[in-house]
Amino acid sequence: MQGNTEIYYKDELHSIKEEVTSLRNEFSRFLQRANQQHIDGMLAEMRKNFMKPMVDYLCEDANERMHNNMDRECGMREFCETAFRDLLQETAGLVGRGKVGAETVKQYRSKLEELRKEAKTPQCSRCFSEATGLFEKQVKLMSSLRIYEDKGEGSEKGDISEIEPDKIVPEVCEPVANKQRLLMLKALSGESKTFSELSKLTGLRGGNLLFHLQKLLDTGMVLQRSERGDYIITPKGYSTLQGLSRIYSEIGEV
Repeated sequence: MQGNTEIYYKDELHSIKEEVTSLRNEFSRFLQRANQQHIDGMLAEMRKNFMKPMVDYLCEDANERMHNNMDRECGMREFCETAFRDLLQETAGLVGRGKVGAETVKQYRSKLEELRKEAKTPQCSRCFSEATGLFEKQVKLMSSLRIYEDKGEGSEKGDISEIEPDKIVPEVCEPVANKQRLLMLKALSGESKTFSELSKLTGLRGGNLLFHLQKLLDTGMVLQRSERGDYIITPKGYSTLQGLSRIYSEIGEV
């Protein structure tokens, strides 16, 4: 009789544990959705407040870099500089849109390729490389702002052959390979925090806290609203947390 009772309670306990695990997973998914809404809201506000200055900066940056870095001895310099400037100003304007389709980006890449076909001298490659680099910089910014996502062929995620240790270690692994930095990143995934709040959260003071914050700032996982403003997580920082969560859940079951 006693043996049957123990089996009964063990079964009940197991059932309760499964129910708790299920509830915990549901709660975790709820938090992820809430955090995602928080990130999307912050990005929408950033786009609203900083879009025009950002577009103006991209145009000025493109004009200055093309003017300074194009081949000065080329007889076609003036013509090409105008063509590149006009195209890059157009593409900078895309940043001000709510959404940019993959087809639009593809069309501008094709335009650059068509211009490349008009190249007459070996020196042309220098100017085209500069223009292409500026355009891809704009595309990267569109991706960071979540107004563009490349879903075409060749963009499939999870390809181990694409891993570049020289980039991933300093840009992803090192920033989160510290308990205090990971704690800050996790806290910022829910809401923005001031320097004082992060100090209270981590127990770090002054220069020690600034050292760890700088690591997150330098790698683009965290942004500061202004020189003395609060800190917010970036899409890169949030995606890193999501990746860590997926990794941990998978290896935890092994």
